[in-house]
Amino acid sequence: MQDLMRQLILDTFRRAAGTKQLRGTVDALATEVSLLLGTQGPGSEVAKRREVMERLVRVGDFPLQAWWERSYWEPVVQMAIRDHVRPGDIAFDVGSNAGAFAVQMSRQAGPRGIICAFEASPRIIGRTQHNLVQAGANNVTLYHRAIWHRSGDFVHIEAGSHLNDRVAEGAGGVPVPTLALDDFIAATGLSPSFVKMDIEGAELDALQGCPRLLAEGRPVMALEQAPDDMRCHALLVAAGYVAMDLSTGKRIRQASDFSSPTGVVNVLFVPEEKAATNPYCDERQEVVMAIPGARFTRDAAGGASLADPPLLQPGRYVVRADFSASGKQNEVFAGLEADGEVVFRYHTHTAFLAECYREWVVQLDRPTKVAPFLRFLNGSDPTLDWRGVEVIRLPGFDGVAGPLVF
Repeated sequence: MQDLMRQLILDTFRRAAGTKQLRGTVDALATEVSLLLGTQGPGSEVAKRREVMERLVRVGDFPLQAWWERSYWEPVVQMAIRDHVRPGDIAFDVGSNAGAFAVQMSRQAGPRGIICAFEASPRIIGRTQHNLVQAGANNVTLYHRAIWHRSGDFVHIEAGSHLNDRVAEGAGGVPVPTLALDDFIAATGLSPSFVKMDIEGAELDALQGCPRLLAEGRPVMALEQAPDDMRCHALLVAAGYVAMDLSTGKRIRQASDFSSPTGVVNVLFVPEEKAATNPYCDERQEVVMAIPGARFTRDAAGGASLADPPLLQPGRYVVRADFSASGKQNEVFAGLEADGEVVFRYHTHTAFLAECYREWVVQLDRPTKVAPFLRFLNGSDPTLDWRGVEVIRLPGFDGVAGPLVF
């Protein structure tokens, strides 16, 4: 019986080739296991064994791609990690989620580097650990703690609709201990040069727990924030940081500087004393070309593709898509192909894409034909008004080399 169950589990994950298919095969597995184990009621030994097995299976939900394959998790944050984490560095991944950024940091910091990953959610932590082990990320240590303004408290985590669990008043479940980053650094002696922080609205609490790190360690930080809540921005600017929108390449001095007035934005905070040598803080932008909507081919669902992509010279570019949409009952891929390979991609519905993700960034290391695209995977959106794209070059990145080994 146990050998058969083991074989079923292995076959499930070998067959699965994506989140949707994985869910379907896991559901089918649960049905097969039910038939094998019988129909004993709750509380029986068989039911307990089944509950344990299902819990083990679920840690494999939302698997990451293999480390040697291209990842599309928050591509602008990936690019910031690419440009700031070097061999031998210490870096923190605060809000590690499924572990995609911790794996990237692990590869870039290499065997002499140290990555500290923090994930508060009891629902997610097993997935994080599973993915880090699968990726062979041996220089990553995972901590099941809620990063907070002080250590020793306990908070409860509310499950989100995806893997966006968050600290919430009145949430049930197992209480999670809190940890202030300053206390962690004092206890371990590990001070990061780079911090990525995405903890679903708890960023201000986390920043209030690391004044010594901000004053003395002075790491570069990538934070997710909402333009209608500038408290993190105010705290970090007061601590001597410069804020740059990772999607647009523009400096953020006030809320009106964001191109999207709502939604969420990834912001890079650079210490003022490092800004002069950091290419992200170079505010120069050059419009290379505008490609009108009429040059795009539209398919039956309304998706847009470019049959004659322009050739761009090496450098960093922002491709700003000009469109509006309000549909939510659909699923799209949108981003950029370079010489036929997808190098930047968002996966969402058209309304959220229009609200938050209209700027797509690409780093070219050789002359490349770049094609913007929007493809419907499910449904369509009659409100989609596709007007074309603008291609903008960021000259501050000219001559900036990426990681030699990654």
